[in-house]
Amino acid sequence: MISQILPTDVEHGSVPTHSTDNSYGSTISFQAINYVLPHPTCCNCIPKPCSKIHQQQILYDISGVFKPGMNAILGPTGSGKSSLLDILADRKDRHGLEGQVLIDGQVQTFDFKYRVGYVVQDDIISGNLTVRENLLFSANTRMSRKVSSHEKLAIVNEVIEQLGLEKCANRKVGTELRRGISGGERRRTNIGMELVLSPRVLFLDEPTTGLDSSTARNVMVYLQKLSRKGRTIIFSIHQPRYSIFRLFDTLFLVAAGRCIYHGPSQSVLSYFDSIGFQCENHNNPADFLLDVCQGDYPLNLPSSNIQEASDPDKQAQQIDQYLYDNYKKSTLCTMIKQEIAELGSSANSPEATTYGASQVPKKSRLAEVFYVAQRTLRNAFRNPALIGMQTGVSIFLGILIGLIYIQMDRSVDTGVKNRLGAIFFIVTNQIFGSLSALDLFIKERPLFQHENVSGYYHVSTYFLAKILCDIIPLRTIPTIFFSSIAYFMIGFQRQVTKFFIFFLGIYMTSLCASSFCFLVSASVRVYAVANLLAAMYCVLTLIFSGFLVEVTSVTEFLSWIKWISIFRYSTNLFSINEFTDLKLCLPNDTNTCNIDGSEILKQQNIDASTDWDLWKNFVALAGLMLGFLFLTYIQLLRMKKTK
Repeated sequence: MISQILPTDVEHGSVPTHSTDNSYGSTISFQAINYVLPHPTCCNCIPKPCSKIHQQQILYDISGVFKPGMNAILGPTGSGKSSLLDILADRKDRHGLEGQVLIDGQVQTFDFKYRVGYVVQDDIISGNLTVRENLLFSANTRMSRKVSSHEKLAIVNEVIEQLGLEKCANRKVGTELRRGISGGERRRTNIGMELVLSPRVLFLDEPTTGLDSSTARNVMVYLQKLSRKGRTIIFSIHQPRYSIFRLFDTLFLVAAGRCIYHGPSQSVLSYFDSIGFQCENHNNPADFLLDVCQGDYPLNLPSSNIQEASDPDKQAQQIDQYLYDNYKKSTLCTMIKQEIAELGSSANSPEATTYGASQVPKKSRLAEVFYVAQRTLRNAFRNPALIGMQTGVSIFLGILIGLIYIQMDRSVDTGVKNRLGAIFFIVTNQIFGSLSALDLFIKERPLFQHENVSGYYHVSTYFLAKILCDIIPLRTIPTIFFSSIAYFMIGFQRQVTKFFIFFLGIYMTSLCASSFCFLVSASVRVYAVANLLAAMYCVLTLIFSGFLVEVTSVTEFLSWIKWISIFRYSTNLFSINEFTDLKLCLPNDTNTCNIDGSEILKQQNIDASTDWDLWKNFVALAGLMLGFLFLTYIQLLRMKKTK
């Protein structure tokens, strides 16, 4: 059906059509892959002390070829199978990596991520969206703008049909708080989000993890059906049952970072039998192979090759070396080397630098912003507790502060004290209330990393959409309610201009504090640490608000903090707005109101001689906000997308 909808148009970046021909899938070849864990760093730039002393090598001289069909990378925990898969899928940090990976005999180009699909081990998906909506989001953000909405919907419907998701297509995926579709359906939905691009190669990291045996087999059967239509399916897997093992076409067995078998899965038992390891009757071949890899199956081993060792680890190392040496001398290894050489002969051809370069779809940045914003708003409004609580708390606090300071008098003692107290309370409430923005990028960090590296959207479009969707429902609406309630209940000056300045001040304070939280959220992956850092900043800058300490008396070593204090700029602008043109009364004579409010500002060391003295605080808040947002964007760009 898709082939009837979409003509093959590589030049214009269209999605390749489905095909039942085995030539459709690509061949992934790799040679002399060595991988050493990169040095740990602080903040992605400063090497940690002593990190160079102990380096761990994960893969040793790995070579192989994966063709269309079911290609399994099997090995025990810690053997390096997931690292190998990530390297082949170009999802691994290149520091510490040596070797070459080719696709159809050509080097990986920038558009590689648009020609392959990658399904992560943990289901990364929007839980408040339906299955169909998640698939449509993948299609809308990853396909060329030349593909119409009708065509995208048709492709999504076909993927749903191929993966057997018709019954749950319109059901929400589910979250930690709301039950949704089953684990197998979630896994197939993740697979479907990659299949909408009709990729030549599909990589899957532990596709059966967390699934019961029956569901795991169903998922693998769907993958086998896809492979029979010509796709190259490459996946890592730990301990499959026999009904799953028999679905494999090619097996790549890894032990302690070395390849000990690479060939047809049907021939693996006879190969190991030829080197002294015989699988018992009724034993699962996968369990047998894992036992061999771990040194727990020393049957019929030639005594001349393996010596008895009292240390189990040393015994296992000897067996691993024995297995590796035998594979290197086998005809299987020789054939693989010849095939790699044949495929690599075209790596330096003229086509190698241009093949697939036009596979990058021509997408609109504005459309990317629209689709990411659309998903974000759907997630927000389908989780009404967040917006409801944010708005409800603002209304409650507005009423509370209004009742505490209700209709303040204008006396020079009580009236002034209450006004200053109300201003301090309002500013503190707005800044600490904005800490809810801390989870904006922390919660979606894995989703953002996966989707960005998979070509769903650019960092800039994601950043812009998320910021806009946070500001509108979570900052603007609560600010309107809080300002309207608190201002008139407290009894600030009843002037339209002063009310709108008050509202703008509340809004700018909330945005500035939220922007700082965005920066922390983009820089720290643990919410508890982010909360601690944000609280430290708030408490430290609160001291320089002008209410707790005389700012001019602070030592020069710390006085610079006042320039980054949101509290200082906010309290200044609210104080200027309220006390300017305000006439205060004598303590014992409310009829004598000839004391100018500007005298209170002078006592607080707040300069209000010109209009600029008010608006410079807005400019300072805007400058801090833009600075925090710019640093947030930089942190998103610097955020490590690979493993």
